[in-house]
Amino acid sequence: MLLIFLHAMLSAAAPFVSAGHETRAYPETDAVVLDTLSGAVLVSSFKQVLGLDDTASPFTDIGFARMEERGIDDIKKLSSVVPNLHIPDYGSSMTSSVYLRGLGSRMENPVMGMYVDDIPVMNKNAYDIGLYDISNAALLRGPQSTLYGRNSMCGVLVLNTLSPRDYRGSRLLLEYGNANTFSARLSVYGDSGIGASVAYRHTDGFYFNTCSNDYVDKSDALDFRLRAWKQLRRDLVFENILSVSLIGQGGYPYREYDLETGSLAPLSYNDPCGYRRLNVVEGLKFKLMNEKWTLSSVTSLQFLADRMQMDQDFTSRSMFTLVQRQKEGTVTQELVLKPEAGWRRPWWTWQTGGFAFARYNDMSAPVRFKKDGIEELILANANKGLESVFGDAELLLQENEFDISSDFGTVVAGAALYHESYFSVGRWLFTAGLRLDYEWSGMDYDSRALVHYSVRLPFMTTDFTPVDCVYQGYESLDYVEVMPKLSVLYDFGRVKLFAGFSEGYRSGGFNTQIFSDIVQNRMMAGMMEGTPAEAPVSEVDADDTVYRPEKSLNVDLGSRFSFDAGGHRISGALSAYGIMCIDQQLTVFPSGQSTGRMMTNAGKSRSIGLEAELSYGIGDFTFSAAYGYCNARFVEFDDGISDYAGKRIPYAPEHTLNLLAGYRWDLKGDYFRAISASVDMSAAGRIWWDEANSLFQPFHALLGANVRGHFKWFDVYLRGENLTDAAYETFYFKSVGKSFFQVGKPLRLTVGLAVNL
Repeated sequence: MLLIFLHAMLSAAAPFVSAGHETRAYPETDAVVLDTLSGAVLVSSFKQVLGLDDTASPFTDIGFARMEERGIDDIKKLSSVVPNLHIPDYGSSMTSSVYLRGLGSRMENPVMGMYVDDIPVMNKNAYDIGLYDISNAALLRGPQSTLYGRNSMCGVLVLNTLSPRDYRGSRLLLEYGNANTFSARLSVYGDSGIGASVAYRHTDGFYFNTCSNDYVDKSDALDFRLRAWKQLRRDLVFENILSVSLIGQGGYPYREYDLETGSLAPLSYNDPCGYRRLNVVEGLKFKLMNEKWTLSSVTSLQFLADRMQMDQDFTSRSMFTLVQRQKEGTVTQELVLKPEAGWRRPWWTWQTGGFAFARYNDMSAPVRFKKDGIEELILANANKGLESVFGDAELLLQENEFDISSDFGTVVAGAALYHESYFSVGRWLFTAGLRLDYEWSGMDYDSRALVHYSVRLPFMTTDFTPVDCVYQGYESLDYVEVMPKLSVLYDFGRVKLFAGFSEGYRSGGFNTQIFSDIVQNRMMAGMMEGTPAEAPVSEVDADDTVYRPEKSLNVDLGSRFSFDAGGHRISGALSAYGIMCIDQQLTVFPSGQSTGRMMTNAGKSRSIGLEAELSYGIGDFTFSAAYGYCNARFVEFDDGISDYAGKRIPYAPEHTLNLLAGYRWDLKGDYFRAISASVDMSAAGRIWWDEANSLFQPFHALLGANVRGHFKWFDVYLRGENLTDAAYETFYFKSVGKSFFQVGKPLRLTVGLAVNL
């Protein structure tokens, strides 16, 4: 009812264009109009009072043309293009692991927030979506928690799609490449204020499974977006955004690694793996304006249903499998109040906002133990204890397969109030902000398994006896976070210097993938209860299912510059940062031949680094570079077995580098207008694969190129990725005491046609 009342009160909202002031102009960035598809566009966000160039945070801004020409069609391809950003391509579209400035994790909450058309993406499983018709992408680095809240402690990615408010026309894109990879996109943006787009992508895959004699990473994806914009009154604008994403794919092409020989076995597992996802987001945006203030409202309804199927031993043996299904519904509401142009002071402007959300997740994640898994993971451990007492004794199970079922109902709700003020004094710009967040979460869990066991002794065998292990309960977690922000920027004109201090946090939560271990240990204890043998000691219990928020303190120092003289165009940025992370969240595996994994608060860590970006152009020649250096280490981390203080944090690269050089030949023809060509290189490394820093991926570089013919109504192009067919690894982990790697994708060529009418 509250939302209905709000929408009735804000029956629309008007576009807002800022007027300049004597001392400093504060541009209203969501009023920027996209004049041409190749033009530069400021990021559009209803909570960006300042233009990006006036923010005291490092950022990378990628426009439409750069996104399209470089083939950046998912967020993983932003890696290296943005300094110190690493989003490895492994597993499936569910595993959107983000590492930024040395921090991140493989599961649960991300360290980078993501907004699409001012709507927050509330589940990391939905980060890996198709990026098409993206008018602008901006990644602000460093904690953005004051404005964006939870899970933006290392930065926030703001994406804006083409809007019928700003662009009119039709677009068609067709692409074909290796592995029978085919893409088709069609978009229509009319004068009526309605725009629609649809995109489809298929691939036969790149990773061959010698056990199933087929490629494991086949994929089909379908995306649909509908945007409607209407100015109902002079002071009133309404916008509706509906997006639907559907994907079905194989995945998890993990290969066993021999630690002694350093060799990788062929990809070979016998049980099917794959991922399916339906994601629906409905967003309602209103803006109400009078002569003193502007009130913006963004409401979203989000639904996600997905299914992950996994052969968890990733071998040709019948060990154990996981099928995880979840359905999640989320509602978010955000209000932002800002002063109108005539009400702003020449020396002060501000914004105040409120955010609330509620999310319910219904998850089922049964682990199925099969013949080899029962023998090695359950009976072998139990029989060691029996043999120590009885000698020639053996525990038997009647079942050849059984399930450890796990069902979870999780509710998460939160509310926040925030404010930022911007003070302009001559060439100085000061920012002060504060956010108060409250979050509560609760989880009902029900895990159970039923087996029948018998004990064989030298002179007798007992009857099969049932063991019904049930593990039920409820856990809750709540906390309050206060996040201040202070920054200063000095404007020399062509050079700007800035410094900032801010706090950020990543939400706490519950471990759901460890419950099979808990039930497995309790089941073995139940089977051995009637014997004098000692049952295996459970290393995990209910206390391990809860992990606390991760917090960070961040300092940034940097500069931005821009010069244009004698035909030379040069701009860039250089910054340094320091982060102290407290209660850092890390994905760990219990010792031994465990089946689960869990998130834990691993003590403290610190990350220091540098980030640099440079863009140069003269005539029709352009060059750009982006470099990031990160030194991220544990300050305190002892898992009870080893002390990792001083060790590098795994999975985040020490260096990221991206270089691009391009040239455009203007043919001055009516129809065949130009030819452009570019060569690029993306590199990352060293990447440590474990907390002990015993394994690592060396620094490696991938070469790409793009040749494009520009005609009056269309472009044709040829794009290449990993042209040297470099071999490298993208992911490492351990399961059931074995080590596994996923290797990177090979050389790929794509030919395409882009039509703009």
